[in-house]
This record gives sequence, C-alpha cells and structure tokens, in this order.
Amino acid sequence: MWKSYLLYSICVFTLLTSCNKEDIKLDASTVIDWFAIQDKPGELGHLLHEIYEETGVSIFVNDTLGYAEDGVDAGGNPVKFYETVSEKYLIYSSVSKDIRFVLSQDTAAMLKAAYAIEKWVLPSLPPSGKYRIRSLLLVDSLLTEDYGGDTIREGGKTAWVFEESIETTPVGKLADIKNMDEPTLKFWAGMVLSSKVYNWLNSHCSDSLTVFYKMTNSDLPKKSRTLYNLHDYKFYRMIDTGEEMDLNADWYFGAELWDYWRMGFLEWGDTEWCEIDPKDSSRWIVHRKALEKSCDAMNYIASVYAFSDEEFKNLFAGVEYSEKCIQRRLYMKKLVELFCAANGVAYQSFH
Repeated sequence: MWKSYLLYSICVFTLLTSCNKEDIKLDASTVIDWFAIQDKPGELGHLLHEIYEETGVSIFVNDTLGYAEDGVDAGGNPVKFYETVSEKYLIYSSVSKDIRFVLSQDTAAMLKAAYAIEKWVLPSLPPSGKYRIRSLLLVDSLLTEDYGGDTIREGGKTAWVFEESIETTPVGKLADIKNMDEPTLKFWAGMVLSSKVYNWLNSHCSDSLTVFYKMTNSDLPKKSRTLYNLHDYKFYRMIDTGEEMDLNADWYFGAELWDYWRMGFLEWGDTEWCEIDPKDSSRWIVHRKALEKSCDAMNYIASVYAFSDEEFKNLFAGVEYSEKCIQRRLYMKKLVELFCAANGVAYQSFH
C-alpha cells in the first residue's frame, strides 16, 4: 500500500514542478476589475465614479456588475458570464444569517445616500486593511433575521446594514432615506461604519463587549432572564383601558412591559404588532422584538459616530429611565476609540 502512496506522491510532485511561470501567467488585458466604477452619465454616475477614483471604495446600486463573453455556443451565439455582487460571501458558520434585499429604483434616494457616505463615512474609514470598507451595495430594503425576520410582513422593520458580509456590505433603508432628518441620516451613516467596527471589536475586545452587554441587564433582579432572550415576545394589552399585563412575570419581573430605552436599547428589532387574543376578545396580544446583541452593539457604535456626547444626551432630555442608554454609549465610545487607534484613523463624531 505504501508503494502506491509513494507513486501517487511522485506523480503529483512531477505535475506541480512541471508548471513554469509562463503556464500560470495571466494576461492583464483579460482580467476584469469588477470593483472598478466606470464614469456614467448623470449626477449619480459621476459621483460614484469620483468616490471610487479618490478613495477606492466601490458603491453599487445594482447587484449585477456586468458580463464577460467567452466564445460562442453551438448556435454561434456569444456565451456570456454575468458577475453579481456576492453579498453572502461570508465566513460560513452556525451563526451566519440569511438575507434578502429589494433593489432601489429611486435615483434621488441613491444620491442622498451617496452624498452622506462621502461626507461622513469615507473620512472615518481606516486608511487600509481588512477593516476598511471595500464596497457597498445600496438597496431599497434589506431583510435579515435580526430585523423583522427574513419574511416580508406589512409594516415589518427592515435592517440598516448586514455586518457579516466580507466582500460587499449591503446597506438598506433607501426606501426611507429621503424622509430622514439630519440626526437620523447621521445615524444611518454611523450604521454603515458600524459593520466593520463591530467585527473588529468582536475579534479583539470580546471581553469588553461582554461588559457592554451586561449593562443591559444591570437593573434587573438577579433571578431575571436576560433581555436578549426577548427576540419575539408577547404581552397583553386591554383593548378598552390600555392596561398592560406581562406573560412571564416570574421570568422578567415586569421588564417585558418596559420601553426599549428603559431596557437599554436604542430601538426595537421590529415594529410592534397586535392581534386579538383568540381566548379573550377584550384584549390584544402585543408582539415585540428586542435587538440581538450584534445589532445592539452596532446601534451604539453608530450613535458614537453620529452624535457628540451632548447631542446624544439631549436626545433623551426629559425621558425617564434613559440614563442606562447614556452610560452604555459612553462605554461604547471607549471601544470605538480603541478601534480607531488600532486601525490608524482619528475618531471624531460627525459634523
């Protein structure tokens, strides 16, 4: 048996060593750089080309980048190979998520998004390395498991960005961007940055992220379950009086009825929706979704970029139980500063 292995090894070695440089040399003229953004007519086409030329960052508004011809088929027709954005080029593991998106057809929304990226995102990127965004795909609506689930429900929430993609980062909410005021638009831009920052923190500062997550549950009784378990939870609301009753008083000790900021979040993971209780028509069953840990961290990363300390504090002026959010952002700011220092970029909030 060992003789067979030896003979096989010799054959493989011979094949490998028989290749010379000319055998593997590529003709540069035949290699297509699919990330290159060509100059196209119109304000948007010129802007995306200018951004690419100046920064090397590709911004796509279509998932089909182009095609290459490779000979003809039996009927004499050109054989075309289409190249598309690989938004799912992930590190495959048990935590990788499915996503779907709807492309935008609104040029005005694309322009507003591109100008926001040029103004706020690009100056905050590391000069080089794996944590510098290489390309973005701007889409009308981005559906993920973390926000509203991966199925379309009328009124359901769509995602800001998908953090697991390596090759191209999909960025959503172009359907809403034209109606965003400046603070919301800054937060949107911060969410674009948050994808790479979160991945760096998860790799290099996981213990610090654990501390950040523990701050969410800091004001719960010790016997209470973590608020991150509330991925899709329910409680009762009386139709006539509006009185609310939790379903799991022994699990969360009333925290199910808290607003998201009292829990320590900056938003819900989905829009609230209701259905009449089939067992009692006098009350609603109210459905809510708390954020996943990754989305929670990315929200706060975005807030660190989007607002100064004073601006963020003013957002909660007069809001009861908002101190937890303020303290969590200050802690996340220290982590963002670590990211910036390690990746050669100066931290500053958007202006």
